[in-house]
Amino acid sequence: MDRCEREGLASVERSVIKTSFRGTNMNMKRSILAGGLGIAGLLAASIANSQTTQTTQGSPSTEDTQLEEIVVTGYRGTLLNSTNAKRDSVGFGDVIFADDIGKLPSQNLAESINRIPGVKISRDVTGEGQQISVRGLGPSFTKIVLNGNNIAVASDGNLTGTNSNREVDLDIFPTELFSSLAVAKTPTASHLEGGTSGYVNLRTMRPFDNPGQHFRLSAEGAYSDINEEVSPTLSGVYSNTFNEQFGVLLGVVASRKDYRVDGYETVGYSDGCVADYTDAPANTNSGCDGSGAWAGRNHFMYSPYATADFVAAHPDLGLSVGDRIDPVAMSGLSRDELDRGILPYLGRGMYTVGDRDATSALASFQYQPNDRIDVALDILYSETERQFDRVEASNWGRRNYLHLGGAWIPENFTVDSNQVITSGTIYNTHVWVGHRAYQEDFDFISYMPSMAWDITDSFHMNLSASYTESEFMRDEPYFFYMSPAATAHFRTVGDVSTFDYGLDLSRPDIGWQWDDIQNDQIRFQRNFRETETTGLHADFSLGEEPNRTGLNFGFAYDKAQRDLEYFGGDNNTALKENHLFPSDAYANIGDYLIRSPVNDLGAVFDQSAGYSGIAMLDVGRFLDSINYSDFVPTESGTGDQFGQGVGGIEEEVYGVYVEGNAEADLLGRPLRMNAGVRWVRTTQTLSSLAGDGTAETEAEYNKFLPSFNATYDVSDSVKLRTSASRTMTRANPGEMYPNSVWTSSGIDTARAGNPNLEPFESINFDIGGEWYYGEIGYVSVGYFEKEITGFTRNDAIDVLFQDLAAYGLDTSNLSESQQDALDSCGGPASCTVQVSTRTNVQGAATLRGFEGIWVMPLDFVVQGLGFNASATKIKQEADDAGSIITGISDWTYNWTGYYENELFQVRLTYYHQDGAISSGFQGYDGTNGFPARRIRSDDRSQVDFSASMNLPSVGGMDLTLTLDGYNITNEPVRNLFEHSDLTYDIFYPGATYTIGLRGAF
Repeated sequence: MDRCEREGLASVERSVIKTSFRGTNMNMKRSILAGGLGIAGLLAASIANSQTTQTTQGSPSTEDTQLEEIVVTGYRGTLLNSTNAKRDSVGFGDVIFADDIGKLPSQNLAESINRIPGVKISRDVTGEGQQISVRGLGPSFTKIVLNGNNIAVASDGNLTGTNSNREVDLDIFPTELFSSLAVAKTPTASHLEGGTSGYVNLRTMRPFDNPGQHFRLSAEGAYSDINEEVSPTLSGVYSNTFNEQFGVLLGVVASRKDYRVDGYETVGYSDGCVADYTDAPANTNSGCDGSGAWAGRNHFMYSPYATADFVAAHPDLGLSVGDRIDPVAMSGLSRDELDRGILPYLGRGMYTVGDRDATSALASFQYQPNDRIDVALDILYSETERQFDRVEASNWGRRNYLHLGGAWIPENFTVDSNQVITSGTIYNTHVWVGHRAYQEDFDFISYMPSMAWDITDSFHMNLSASYTESEFMRDEPYFFYMSPAATAHFRTVGDVSTFDYGLDLSRPDIGWQWDDIQNDQIRFQRNFRETETTGLHADFSLGEEPNRTGLNFGFAYDKAQRDLEYFGGDNNTALKENHLFPSDAYANIGDYLIRSPVNDLGAVFDQSAGYSGIAMLDVGRFLDSINYSDFVPTESGTGDQFGQGVGGIEEEVYGVYVEGNAEADLLGRPLRMNAGVRWVRTTQTLSSLAGDGTAETEAEYNKFLPSFNATYDVSDSVKLRTSASRTMTRANPGEMYPNSVWTSSGIDTARAGNPNLEPFESINFDIGGEWYYGEIGYVSVGYFEKEITGFTRNDAIDVLFQDLAAYGLDTSNLSESQQDALDSCGGPASCTVQVSTRTNVQGAATLRGFEGIWVMPLDFVVQGLGFNASATKIKQEADDAGSIITGISDWTYNWTGYYENELFQVRLTYYHQDGAISSGFQGYDGTNGFPARRIRSDDRSQVDFSASMNLPSVGGMDLTLTLDGYNITNEPVRNLFEHSDLTYDIFYPGATYTIGLRGAF
């Protein structure tokens, strides 16, 4: 292990026993923080003058630690490496080493880091881990660095495309190319700023990690039980060191994944109203019946006129189509119950089918002319291509205006105590199919040269530079077609709402038509994202072992650029008039539909969605028919299809830091300390298209970020730790662009950007410790507290459409659906739009939590048997309801049991994550007789297993057979609409089993 790696691991913060600061006010805490930093800094500086370091009795030396790493191998060896790194650190954190990364069942880096206590994972609808959060805060509050350098990625996040913040999607990086993953939960001054909750360093492999010539390869096939397909992954890593001076490492990982996801989703829930029957049905102003006080959002309408299917179902009533009826009486509810009863706002079963090709490559060159100089160049490249179709069958209940012939007739409705309509019959509904055809391309490349130089025995220098570039393109045309009017029998309780239309939706010949009713046949949606970072860091150290007794100081320059472009709704009219309407595909839609490729949709649901498949377009033939490739779009200057702001942000950051490390005796026992301060200046330039020009704003701010960590050896086996710090995270760029965007396909809602948002700041305290009762086994518990200020909330007000210009919203170029919505509600002087923007909350939110870890070898029972477990409990308090932090799970915990011998290894992992509030109020804030409702993630538990067997060597190559299983109980990814029995959305990725062969020499 070279000096840079050794010192890097020594600075990794570890998890610990903590006790409470309850009852201490924050002013006192700030005083303690300032005083402690000052005293510790003086002590560190004074002890740094002495270059003599004594090995404390009972403390393992570096040589002892390295000897232990050689003796203990396999999974226990990885636990030993992590235990030794924790034992030797000053702060709080955890690290996963190369063997652990490769041998735990992990599809990507996010899955690997998920085993660390206090880390929560965010999953795509495929069930695959994508982003991580540390200690409750969202992914954007965790600073992700690559080999200690700043990075940014342009990937899209999950299917909702909401990755416009500072998150890093970790599913783009394969585990095979990394040597360690270090999660620091308490900072040091040398850490790059930006992680309010945590700092994660992803370290790629280098040739001198394992001197000599080595070659590793693997071939793996992954079987998914939901689509019964096998997806291959191939990897190879070659490294060699020549003359003990020059080394080269080359690695490549290539995979193809065929996947299918079944799901059900809503766009929230909403209430309706009886359409005005004082006018004829053809009246274009089909608002709510004015004879009653219809409260709520009124997103869909009940018809006061008999429809064809209603007449056919009630011959005894002697009605004709168009005769007046009483929908309240037919519903079986009182008028008040019908008014307040909520239904899915577009309840839709859906399936996603497609494939993803991914290739990643690593090239690392290392030069060590002597034992004082280490020069390296690390180049990492990753690219993915995805093609998939997402097909959804919605119950048309959004803007189903009476004059469009879409209003429902309700019958035999039942409603529960939460005002949810749980069952009944709907006449005159339509199945509104949305088919999105995705084509995505993503690439990332980084160049990172570095040099570590021990100029003298007590003066050290580390220089590093970095350049990363990332691009993402998503083409997502969205097609809409409708079934004939039908009668739906429904139930809305359980994981999935059932809508039984009495139609075989999987067939292309049931009378599908383009959505001419709303003139919404196709939406053009194309996104481009690009990120670029450059960095130059210089770090200096004084002392023979400066990370134990010495002084570290340095400076950093980082520049990051992010550009988001969207080509969307402004292009719909031109695409339809010049390409769709003249085509044969528009005239003969039935000839361009194919039978559903999925014929068992929802077989894994707790109840049927009401249909087993959905007919879809033959996308290739359709796009050729309309000459789609010849269409040249214009850029949209407001926002994308997800309501995210678009534009550019450029940030230049200068940082300077100094930190001291000291060792002292306290009551005859060793005390280690690290104290320092980091100063950063940030200059931001934000730009976006607004109207006919470009809007641009600038902001600048300076921050001092002090930190203090200390570890005290109570005995040879017991360590106590404490930490205090101030950290920061810059605001979400997507909320800062100087423009306004529509956040719905109609004119219901819009959002205005706020370029003046301040960064988040957090004052952090940790206290805890560990008891090491063996070379591997230990128990760790701890307490942490974070007081976060600058948190943002969503402020929303109702604005007349005619007054929107004052909020920066351009209303001169509405889409057709928006213009229809404007006309339907009475025009600019009558229609109101809910405009929201983010503002910094003046109050504070406080997180308090406990963590625990138990690593327990059971060799005294059976040699090679053992387990490791961890748990995190978090509670939050807020001065202001608007500063409640979303995404906080009360409990997360995991447990891994293992057994290994010289022939084989087997492990079983159970991971649990409590649900959490994941949004603000969704249209219902507790007023107007409606209970408050938000989106919550559901509790989720996942079980994985891993097994491997060593095979006889072939030609000098050691072979290992592997068998892994992910999510073997087929746990879904589910969100709730406030209540545990009311699904907002749910996706079933199924279980995946992999079998592989690994070889090494």
